[in-house]
Amino acid sequence: PAYCGLDAVYASAPHITFDDSSRFVFLSDCHRGDNSPADAFAQNEELFLATLQRYYRRGYTYVEVGDGDDLWLNRNLDAVQAAHPRVFELLHAFHDEQRLHLIEGNHECGGPPGGTKDDMPVHQGLVFDHATRHQRVFVVHGHQEDLPNAKWADFTRFWVRSVWSPLARSCLGVRLRPTGTGEPPAGFIGQAMRWIYAQRKQVARGLEAWADARRVTTICAHTHRPACANYGAAPYFNTGSCVSPGYLTGLELERGVISLVKWSMGTFPGGGGMRAERQLLAAPRALCLFP
Repeated sequence: PAYCGLDAVYASAPHITFDDSSRFVFLSDCHRGDNSPADAFAQNEELFLATLQRYYRRGYTYVEVGDGDDLWLNRNLDAVQAAHPRVFELLHAFHDEQRLHLIEGNHECGGPPGGTKDDMPVHQGLVFDHATRHQRVFVVHGHQEDLPNAKWADFTRFWVRSVWSPLARSCLGVRLRPTGTGEPPAGFIGQAMRWIYAQRKQVARGLEAWADARRVTTICAHTHRPACANYGAAPYFNTGSCVSPGYLTGLELERGVISLVKWSMGTFPGGGGMRAERQLLAAPRALCLFP
C-alpha cells in the first residue's frame, strides 16, 4: 500500500507534548564525516556551531531530523566524533538538559545498534501533541518515501560505500560534495547531480502528498530542499540541509509560529570578528491554522 513506510513510523512514533511557550529548532542533513574530502559538513562546521550555540543560549530544544552523521561514507561513528568533538559536546549539553531529540536518517541506518548514538536516544520519528488544542506535528526524516533509500537501502548503501566513498575521498571529493539547492557544475558530475535533484523533487512531492492525504502537519528533511507550507495547501515543511556551501537552513517553532530560516556567516557591525546571521526565507506561519 502507498506510504506504508511513513504510516508505520507515524503509528509507532513516541509522542511529545508541547504548547505555545515551547521553543524548537529543527535542523537536518549535516552529514558529519571524518574531515576528509568526503566530509560535506566540514565547510560549515563553524557556522553550525555558532548557530546551535545561539539556540542553546536562548533555551530552544534541538531536533535533528536525520542524517546528522554520515554512517554510509563513514562506517565508524568514533571517527566522526574524533573529527567533530565540539559538535558532540554541544549535543550532550542539550541532552543533559533534556532539550535534544535525534531522528534517524537513511545515512544513519546500519549505524550503532540499540537505538542510541553516543548514549543519546535516536527515534525513527516523533509526534508532537499540542497540550491544549487537537493538533499533531509529525517529524520524520522522509527517506521512507524514497525507493532507493527505503526498499533498496542495502544496495544503495553498498554502492555509496564501495563506489561513491572512494571517489569522494579522492581529489574529486570537493566537487562531489552535496550542494543543496544550488546550481550543479558543468559536465558529467553536473548531469549526475541534476538527476539527483530531479529524484529529490519527486520524493518531496511524495512527502507532500502523504501530509495532504493524512491531514497531518509534517516536518521532513532528506531532500535538502527547504519548504514552508502555505495556508490551505498541503501541511508539509522541510528543513533543507546544513551542507550547502556557506549557509544552512532550518525551521523554528516558537510561540505557536513556525518559520523557515537561513543562517550564514557575517561580520559584527564595525568589524571585530564573525557571527552567524539569521534570515527569514518565508513569512512565518501560525501553526494553529494547519491541521
